[in-house]
Amino acid sequence: MNHSIDNLNDAKNALRKAETALQGALDLETTLVAEQQQRLAELAHEIRTPLNAVIGYAQMISGEVLGKVGNPAYKDHADTIHQAGLHLMQVCDTLVGEVLDGDQDDKTKVQEVDAGEVITGVINLFTWMAKERGITLHSEMDKDFPKLKTDPTRLNQILINLVSNAIKYTPKGGKVGIHGRVDPNNGAMILVVQDNGNGISEQDMIKVRKPFERGSTASPHNDEGSGLGLTIAGRLVQELSGKLEMSSQEGVGTVVTITLPIVKGRTVKQKKKSRFNPFS
Repeated sequence: MNHSIDNLNDAKNALRKAETALQGALDLETTLVAEQQQRLAELAHEIRTPLNAVIGYAQMISGEVLGKVGNPAYKDHADTIHQAGLHLMQVCDTLVGEVLDGDQDDKTKVQEVDAGEVITGVINLFTWMAKERGITLHSEMDKDFPKLKTDPTRLNQILINLVSNAIKYTPKGGKVGIHGRVDPNNGAMILVVQDNGNGISEQDMIKVRKPFERGSTASPHNDEGSGLGLTIAGRLVQELSGKLEMSSQEGVGTVVTITLPIVKGRTVKQKKKSRFNPFS
């Protein structure tokens, strides 16, 4: 009897110690999370302060507030800087809001979006880089391409990451394009980001979709990537209730296809299917 009581007491003591250890671990985790949130808030603050200046001065130059800009190209560049700064500010606010506010149930800020305007903004953002590297950058949209109910910041992020990757791995003389297609039968819109660059080997196709992983083919422009572009794009497409598919062939190029739902209630005019060669 005494032996059974001793065993019970030992079990109770062991349970108390386990509870104490668990509570200690939870307290430590809470402290670490709070510290990380504070660091993130501080980082966001340090980014926002100079970024506000970049956005403000770029807007002044673009708007020629202090007088005419001698070369019109500089005015266009200032407008691109302004738009890029606004995008970075939106991304910063979104990420910080999710972490600090715990806004995980409604991550996307849905509104009616003209994808054509988003695509034009992305093209403008990378025009200078593409020109400097001897790459042709272009876009092509279906005439009946609809507006979407989606998150414009995330759509912008997706295209920026994909176009940036395409330019990194496309050699001089190559092509990078964004093509907008409508799939009326499935009520979806399709965005295709394609290049005729180095391509990705079959064994690297799964690898490059993982965080911090890069393919074995080096950038012809000696770009060093973080290995996060495709991971970020894939996650954001899922958050927009879409699907991301990728195909590639070494020495031929890469095609990334994004399928997103069309705004509910909008009818799409039927049209004949056309054969689309992404490498033409």
